[in-house]
Amino acid sequence: MKVVGRIEWRLPPYAGTKGLVLLFGATAVAGIVSAGRVDEVVSDFSRATGLVVDNVRISGQMETSEVAVLDKLQLQPDASLPFVDVDAARERIETLPWVQQASLRKIYPSTLKITIDERVPFAVWQHDQNLSVIDASGRVIGAANGSYGKLLRLVGKGADTRADEALALVDAYPAIRDRLRAAVLVSERRWDLVLDNGVTIMLPEEQPKAALDRVAAFDSGKDLLSKDIVVVDLRLGDRMYVRLTPDAAARRLAAIKEQEKLAKRKGAST
Repeated sequence: MKVVGRIEWRLPPYAGTKGLVLLFGATAVAGIVSAGRVDEVVSDFSRATGLVVDNVRISGQMETSEVAVLDKLQLQPDASLPFVDVDAARERIETLPWVQQASLRKIYPSTLKITIDERVPFAVWQHDQNLSVIDASGRVIGAANGSYGKLLRLVGKGADTRADEALALVDAYPAIRDRLRAAVLVSERRWDLVLDNGVTIMLPEEQPKAALDRVAAFDSGKDLLSKDIVVVDLRLGDRMYVRLTPDAAARRLAAIKEQEKLAKRKGAST
């Protein structure tokens, strides 16, 4: 024990030995870092302790390939499970088009479990001669193929983010809503609604809801939307114009001509 002035200094037992060990340890770490051998040492440690990631379990995905998930995972050979940055990996995986949310869990000693929550296909967006599957927010999540034929088709620039607007128009009319197959946004101003039998309802830019009220009322009383027509044009205020199918138009023209012939015969006979 030394006495310096009035202050007494007591060195702990084995202080010299402990200090020497710490000095050697710090020197070793500094040597590893300066030599760029940190990854090598971590890998050696992982192999020695059995903590190398040798099993990646992926679940929940249907449209997302496991290869794409593994690519975003960016695991190095002999990666050590304790040192996997799951937050960074999750963020990378969630950049994949179909992935809405991902969760990663470490299961010691050597398994990484990934659970994928995918986006739900909502509609097919037709734009620039391309067909894309989108979710309810309008985000493109993949190219459309034949398996999405029953989804609502949205056509035109801006239609992808305004689907809720078109659906809100027909929501009060189940007879129209259940038959709706496509909604076409024309010049980003107004909608054309295409039904399952090919009939197109051309809505006005102003007060489209009131126009649909008239169509729904007329259809309820006279079954308008099931007749041989191709277009119901509501763009001109309170007027409604109906265009017949070519066959129906030909039949109507033939009927008119026949009535004219009968009228002439009747006039000649009198």
